[in-house]
Amino acid sequence: KQLQRAATHSAHRASGQGGVMTALRSFGTMPFLLMLLFLCHSAPRTVATPVTDDGSEDILRVETYEWLGGEELQMMTHALPEDVEGGIDNLPSLRRSQSGSAARRAEASDESAALACEDCEAFGHGADACGCGYCGSYGKCSWSCGKDLERAPNANGPKCNPKPVDEPLLQAIWERPAWRDHRLDLKPSEGEHPCFAGFNHMISNTDRCNGWVRQYPDIGSDVVFLNTGVQRYSNFTLKAVVGGHINVWLEENSSPLHEDISIKAANIYTNQYGIDELKPAAGSGSWMEHECKVMGSMPFMYTCSDRINILVQECQVENAWVMQSDYLRNFPGPADANSSANFDIVFYMCQELLDRTPNPYAAANTFAHELAHVIQGGFGYSFNTMTEGGATWLEGPLLHLAPRPMIYAWGFRDWNRINAAHFYANTQEWNSRKFYQIHAMFLTYLAQPELLGDDVTSALQNYQSFEDVNVPWGRSAYDYFLQILETGEEPKEFQTVTMDIESPQNAFATALLDYRVAIAAQCIADPTLRPVEAKYLMPSQLRDRPFWDCTSYRTFWSAQDSSAENVSAELHYGGAAVFRLAAPEGATVSLAKDADARVRTKVLAAGSKSTGHVAEVRELGPGESISLEGGAREIFVVQVNVDPAGELIGPSERPQLWKRSTYRCTGSCSGKAWWAGAGEGEQYPPNQLSALRSPVMQLPTEADKLELSFDAMWDMEGLYVDGSTVGSGCVAKGYDGVQVRVRVVSEVDGETTELVVVSPESGYGDGGSPNTAALHALRSIYGDDSPCSDFEGWTGKSGDFAWTSQLFDFSRFAGKNISFELLFASDSADGGEGFWVDKIRVHAGGSLIFGDGSDADAMTEHVFLMVPKAGDVGKDDGVPVVTVLPEGYEFDRSLAKIDRTLSAPWSAQWRAPTLAVDPEASLGRAYLGWSYAAPINDTKTALLHPGQEACMRLAAPFRGILRTATLFTLVDKMGIGSVSLAIRSVGAPHPLLSGTKMLFSASPGVADPGTHRFDLESRSPVFGEAEPFFLCIGIGEERALPADPEGTLPFLHLPLTNVSSAGQEHLPGATKLIVPPVPKEERAFQTTGFDPWHGHTFVIRAEFVAVPESTGPTSSPAGVKSTG
Repeated sequence: KQLQRAATHSAHRASGQGGVMTALRSFGTMPFLLMLLFLCHSAPRTVATPVTDDGSEDILRVETYEWLGGEELQMMTHALPEDVEGGIDNLPSLRRSQSGSAARRAEASDESAALACEDCEAFGHGADACGCGYCGSYGKCSWSCGKDLERAPNANGPKCNPKPVDEPLLQAIWERPAWRDHRLDLKPSEGEHPCFAGFNHMISNTDRCNGWVRQYPDIGSDVVFLNTGVQRYSNFTLKAVVGGHINVWLEENSSPLHEDISIKAANIYTNQYGIDELKPAAGSGSWMEHECKVMGSMPFMYTCSDRINILVQECQVENAWVMQSDYLRNFPGPADANSSANFDIVFYMCQELLDRTPNPYAAANTFAHELAHVIQGGFGYSFNTMTEGGATWLEGPLLHLAPRPMIYAWGFRDWNRINAAHFYANTQEWNSRKFYQIHAMFLTYLAQPELLGDDVTSALQNYQSFEDVNVPWGRSAYDYFLQILETGEEPKEFQTVTMDIESPQNAFATALLDYRVAIAAQCIADPTLRPVEAKYLMPSQLRDRPFWDCTSYRTFWSAQDSSAENVSAELHYGGAAVFRLAAPEGATVSLAKDADARVRTKVLAAGSKSTGHVAEVRELGPGESISLEGGAREIFVVQVNVDPAGELIGPSERPQLWKRSTYRCTGSCSGKAWWAGAGEGEQYPPNQLSALRSPVMQLPTEADKLELSFDAMWDMEGLYVDGSTVGSGCVAKGYDGVQVRVRVVSEVDGETTELVVVSPESGYGDGGSPNTAALHALRSIYGDDSPCSDFEGWTGKSGDFAWTSQLFDFSRFAGKNISFELLFASDSADGGEGFWVDKIRVHAGGSLIFGDGSDADAMTEHVFLMVPKAGDVGKDDGVPVVTVLPEGYEFDRSLAKIDRTLSAPWSAQWRAPTLAVDPEASLGRAYLGWSYAAPINDTKTALLHPGQEACMRLAAPFRGILRTATLFTLVDKMGIGSVSLAIRSVGAPHPLLSGTKMLFSASPGVADPGTHRFDLESRSPVFGEAEPFFLCIGIGEERALPADPEGTLPFLHLPLTNVSSAGQEHLPGATKLIVPPVPKEERAFQTTGFDPWHGHTFVIRAEFVAVPESTGPTSSPAGVKSTG
């Protein structure tokens, strides 16, 4: 909801106003979070230019440079409004691996699966010891259960049918797609695609669609769809049906390029080319097939169709999205013969996005990400962090593609600030909206076979609900599923878990800490010196591809000092800090006695080549220390704020909504009024349900008039009538609001015996149409069967902050003990300054019963905690609530505690370099090159083509060699198989320095890995102090694939970082593009000259290490002089 403000979803998302909001908000009785699965790729849509809190425009500007020869560079500028990555509320959860129910569902027709697993031994096979559907499964159950996607499942026995889950609630949690299949009687047929497994049985053998199936015309025919980009009905032509399940439709104004790229993208997604690069795992022939095997089928049970519709449309923005309100419009029922064309599984691809990025692989990856949201929308909704992290996990590691790099999209200047940010933050201010990448890597870490595996990680992602109050948030999901790390197996019976808010040693805290240790372990270049335990490592394919810029960690050089004293960082909840001790000998690390125990600290010590010591990881508590012998060792101190109550709001922490204030108390108001709001000029907080309640009073039995009166003024989220309903078909007029309620109280025990919503004599107003008075935010307290009067209330604005007089008839409560209250309700996004009330009076005829000067202070705030009740089962999904919150606590959904920090100072001592035995400990070290740094909303990138090299001037800080160099790239590429690194002379035509060779790093598949680490220790010349040289990167091998667009130049995509010296020829950082001469090919030297990217260079970081004077010649002996 609220696309303009709360756009924080999906890998990339759209936002908008006006007509687009109309389309999104026409969703019947569905929970609003659900209707807004408006999930998008690339740039979001905004009509007006949003402005951030600091007054800057909320627009991401991306400039991309391209050199096609000659003296001039081309530059493309793109203004991407609102959230390039950003999102709203939920989606994807990631389904099981091959051993999960989705795989079993897809394999149900296999004859070998007819064998019951309990009969494996009777038929001469080994027992299914892992209980995963394979006779003979054994050991850690990763390979033998098919969880290790690098290897085929165990061949010792055939597939078998596992014993049905005895406990339905467990199946609803751990086997969500199978649970849905069971509830809706969906049975796969032989040969059905995993994305539509069960469709044929549903149509032929159930009454769900009443025999109706959506029909599509022949290729070349037109159908009218709603273009949700510009809000118009248009003719779309069916141009292709790909793989039997993807319809590609083009709006009437589309170009041949749009047609070519969109159809190729569909062919890539379904792997019509049959190439290995598009097969993400053993047993999966395409991205689409694997996505549905892992996550579950498409939500065809709500559309009565077995097609995905790609609509290529004009949007007036570079973007793409899906809308959950399309396929769930009749939820929980399906579409029917009267349903519109958009009431289907629809993916909206903007022409403008294809114009900007005519890369079919990128478009296909967009398909995968957004259709993951479609699948997940069929299971309910979850908290944004989980669903967006899951979609980003899917688009990368789960499809065996590169993870989305940190340097994608919004810029930033401080890696450590992002590392320390709140784990659930997703704003420009706090973490440059990088929670997608951080959470995707957390799930990637957990999905290792030795930890949760794809199976359990998918169950974690699929844990969602259609019931508003049951929607999981944060640890309410993690705590339940992470128990498997301690028990080693899934539970055998359903039991809820209680969230521990006292001990920082809970399973989620440990997983967060170990994950950060694993990220730090990627910085150890020698794999033999890393830890061997999986919990301290990232997956094998990522261990040599650092996700984080290791040089950004605060570093202490062993040769420059012998201690580090009282080092700390201010960490937000879930935030981390990593510190590097570079090769000290005999180090002792200690944690201060007064360190906050809610910041957990682990010390990662790499192995030592000189002594044979292996890597080790140890945890430190306050006042503890450890000594690390074994020669010079790389040491990383890793800290994470794991405050056990960090993501909850407790009774003493809850901010007061209703307060006495002079703010806007003008005109008829004097002194102070009651105000439900945040701060002056600020929006009231989201997800509020709070009442300003009077004390209990006895109303007289007889009186001429019993009346409540007060003055009121309000500034709340605007009226919005879109035909949607709440409760029992009550037409909604808006979202947030305030209503008056009367509680009738028992004289015996003081309990409420009757609760009545009362209306003022002038009414609460409507939304501009008759009988539209219901408010969405009140759904959190009233049931679906409640009368429409329960959902009435004021919303929108009372003029331009104008006070109004309100009067209520209380005659029906004569003679009763009552308390009245003003109930304030807000939903998850958008708002205003709040609601004011003054001069509250209750009269009985001419007598004042309540409302003299002292009575104003007698009003008190009562907060309603909308906390899911552990064990409650969702009506429409059958999924139970698994976590118990402590009494009086609620989720901090609005991140009210986001600015709270904790720290844990540590110190270290090591042998002085003059006393060290291991020579490594006394070697000088330094970082060369530039880390990524860019303004948040103004980033630069560049395309590098074959034959071209980007060169950066560097200088040796002392006599020594280059040990490693790490290049950071963006992952979209075309036609390349490797990346090159060369050490060149700074003098034109910049030959390779004598004794050096071009180095290469593989770039396999259809996406670049995003990180290339080059081992230079045995390949670097020895440089004299201050000696300059060029580090140059380029394209190594060219490698075309069948889906590459004809005529497209192969390219490598580089992020650019700010550097003031890019144009100063004789300073480090000076940058130029060159085409080195190749005499045999008669290729002449070419260059752009310095500063081709206007104050920017590429992102490469090298570690430089000193060598003794007696070691080796310098870099340019054989006539190749390094000058410049």
